[in-house]
Amino acid sequence: MASHSISVIVPNLNSPLIERTVEALRTQTVDPARVEILVVGLDEKGLVPVDDRVRTISEGRPTSAAYNRNRGMEMATGDIFCFTDADCVPARDWLERLTAPYADERVDVVGGGVVFGQGNYWSLCDNLSWFYQFLSSSPAGQRAHLPTLNLSIRRKVFESVGGMSPLYPLAAGEDTEWTERMRKAGYTLHFLPDAIVTHIDRRTTVSALWRHGYHYGQYSPKIGYPSSRVPSPTPVERLLLRRWWLLVLLSPLLASLATVRTLQSQRAWHTLPGVWVSKLAWCMGAARTLRRREIA
Repeated sequence: MASHSISVIVPNLNSPLIERTVEALRTQTVDPARVEILVVGLDEKGLVPVDDRVRTISEGRPTSAAYNRNRGMEMATGDIFCFTDADCVPARDWLERLTAPYADERVDVVGGGVVFGQGNYWSLCDNLSWFYQFLSSSPAGQRAHLPTLNLSIRRKVFESVGGMSPLYPLAAGEDTEWTERMRKAGYTLHFLPDAIVTHIDRRTTVSALWRHGYHYGQYSPKIGYPSSRVPSPTPVERLLLRRWWLLVLLSPLLASLATVRTLQSQRAWHTLPGVWVSKLAWCMGAARTLRRREIA
């Protein structure tokens, strides 16, 4: 592993937590000489401690998370690109565990596990709704997609499949589309639950929970965003995710089924109402995109 240099890329839009993120990255157990930290985006309050290990890259204006990650990869010098978010605090051994599998030359993509920071009921529901497959308690193995709050890839993967789609204006769905593109290009997506980041979810109200789910639906690859075609759709997707009115009509049932699927492995049944709201919001957001596409 000593020959592998590491670039950690963190998209930032004035996050009040970015200082904690960077400090956690500066105190990792791997050799500091192997690691560069790139914080890409806006830091108008000057919270990022810049030195010979930490670089900031900014266009001087708000830019999307997808744009920021792409810009970071373009500027990175490492052999391995590692990603986390500006509302995450990596464990001290995060980089060591996340990059250890690259000793095997057949490994090209590795994602890690998520734990939740202190929050309230709504933030717990939000976290469970969208990260239930990637918890630190989830089994290791292969995944169909991976989230970029805890992800690593070899440089050659970026050079092969390209970066994230620039058509995502918000942090919603761009990592799903990108890692699914990797999988379809022949890369195996490995999940390693003990490479842990703590996600500090600041969506602490039901309205914030709803907006997050709505945006996930609005920009979901399952409805063919950013293109108008869903790659290799399942029979259910062919039936339900083509007509906005049908999706709206069946949304309570679909949200219920998705909620049960989300919670059956976690047994956190007290979160059922909040998770159901987030899944219903997804349906509404997806229906809006389908309707706009239909009338365009």
